[in-house]
Amino acid sequence: MQNNKKIKIIGIIAAVLLLIIGISYAVFNYRETGSTNEQLITGDIYMHYLESNTLTIQNAIPRNTYDPAEYFEFTVDGKNTTTNHDIVYEILLIRGDVPNGKIEANRIRDDYIKFRLVRVSNNQETEIFNNKSYGDLVDGKRAHVETIPKNTASEISHVYRLYMWISDEVIVGNTTSSIYTFNEWPNIFASVKVYVNGDFEEKEVGRPFEQIITTNTLDTGIQFYSINAAVGVNGLGLYLRSGTENDAHPIYYYRGKVTNNNLLFAGFCWKIVRTTSTGGLKLVYNGSPTTVGGEKQCLATTGVGTYIETTSGYNASNNSLAYAGYSLPDASNIYTINSNILGGGVWYGSSVDQTTYELVDPQTTIDEYHHYSYNSTDVHATGISGDTGNVRYYSALNADGTRGYFIQFAKSKSISMILDEMLSGSTSKNNPTTIQGVINTWWAPLETTYGGYLEDSEWCNDRTIGDLGGWNPNGGDLHKDLIFATTIRYQQSDYSENPNNIRQTNSPVLTCSNPNDNLTVAKGNLTYKISLLTGDELLLAGVTADEGSQNHYLYNNEISWTLSPYAFTLTNVRVYAYKNKMGNSYPLNYASARSVRPALSLKAGTEILRGDGTKEHPYI
Repeated sequence: MQNNKKIKIIGIIAAVLLLIIGISYAVFNYRETGSTNEQLITGDIYMHYLESNTLTIQNAIPRNTYDPAEYFEFTVDGKNTTTNHDIVYEILLIRGDVPNGKIEANRIRDDYIKFRLVRVSNNQETEIFNNKSYGDLVDGKRAHVETIPKNTASEISHVYRLYMWISDEVIVGNTTSSIYTFNEWPNIFASVKVYVNGDFEEKEVGRPFEQIITTNTLDTGIQFYSINAAVGVNGLGLYLRSGTENDAHPIYYYRGKVTNNNLLFAGFCWKIVRTTSTGGLKLVYNGSPTTVGGEKQCLATTGVGTYIETTSGYNASNNSLAYAGYSLPDASNIYTINSNILGGGVWYGSSVDQTTYELVDPQTTIDEYHHYSYNSTDVHATGISGDTGNVRYYSALNADGTRGYFIQFAKSKSISMILDEMLSGSTSKNNPTTIQGVINTWWAPLETTYGGYLEDSEWCNDRTIGDLGGWNPNGGDLHKDLIFATTIRYQQSDYSENPNNIRQTNSPVLTCSNPNDNLTVAKGNLTYKISLLTGDELLLAGVTADEGSQNHYLYNNEISWTLSPYAFTLTNVRVYAYKNKMGNSYPLNYASARSVRPALSLKAGTEILRGDGTKEHPYI
């Protein structure tokens, strides 16, 4: 073991690249101050490695990934006998010294050196990060932050391996696209020092959550529409969303009945749901903390302590497709449903001629291909004059077909235009629904202090239609409801058989196909950077449409609203809620009074000061 000294290891790399790794150890002893129970905290940390453990790259040609046989392995040991403070140490990768015979100008550019850092246990590697350059590291080239928990009287050891290689972005040659010429390349060098460092005198060392909320476990094989019949069945833990692993900001999310995703922010407890495509961290509200022994804990799991409001409907009205929105269009674009008894003497057409305004293919019976009529009391319309007032479009019939349900609009418009106006069309603006008003009122006093920590995340109020039902402009089944795309994704198999389905998948979707469904403060359709979880995020967490799926962290024995519409049935819009009395997700009438659990996204780079995510020690 090497201790109490600084050693420099030099490796020669194919005569064209010189690698220097300088090793620094650190010993920390500090005394807690400002306490009536002053005590000496033993916190010795040191770094060691074998003299023979050198990192020698045998071939300096650029490559697209690391060589598994070339790494530098080192160990950080420590103990912490304090009863009330964790010790946090950081591993830094910084520029090393200029070797003899070289000059600073010969140093390879920072973003051309790539690193991979892993923890090792029983010779099994757990990746901390991969394919990062100096420019990707944060806070003075901090590569990783680790904790030695309080009450660690016996020494613990953390073994790390550092891989290093030259990015394949480097082109060596004598062409215009070359980064370095053949003459320059033999003089190029890289010099890296690895430090274990820290300052722990009554100071909390922040760790960006991107360094904590990370995993290599892909979610391939999870059936999101199927129930978690038991803890650990069909997914439990932290997952990497398949298909995002190569994105600039991969999506990590918690699934199942996890107990390590608790976080304190803005004076409240939250559950970590997932990361976002912009590197943020999405949270859902979980009540107020409980102070135990001077520490704030997130002990609430069910009932009134897990939501902000229990009596809120989604909106005051629900008799228009426009009410599928969390932010509503102008009042002129909210077309409400009416009904009438179907009688004789009325003409129905398959469409309206936009030149003559006559009914096309008129007949005196309504069926799945003839939805259009005029509004002149419906008994005088002949279907041929073209001048009988506004158009009525019938979208549904009652069970025995004696009553029709319709909206009414100017004859110069088409039903396709009307659908766009009601569902996330260009007129959509910040016209809050009832539930958005409840959330806005709750967050308003917190905005000045905490609003700056939030990212202006895109909240996907996905109003994409999965099945038009009776709303099909070209004819649809008048006994079939309009179904939104989120509903299709909750189905096990029927999605592939639906010819009108736009999103043919029963796997969660975290993006909106219609940009107007993405709600942000910058776009003017949100007041604050806070909203609700989507039905798709519930699927990620383990909520399904099947009753009894209580094996997920969102279960709180209450019914809470989501951001995702379910369907339009006869005269009303329904929206997804997670019916946590049984643990499943199901549709509710918009006017139903249910609980509200707001969600928000912390900005990328926000630091977690301490904690392990458990309810007793939530992330701070």
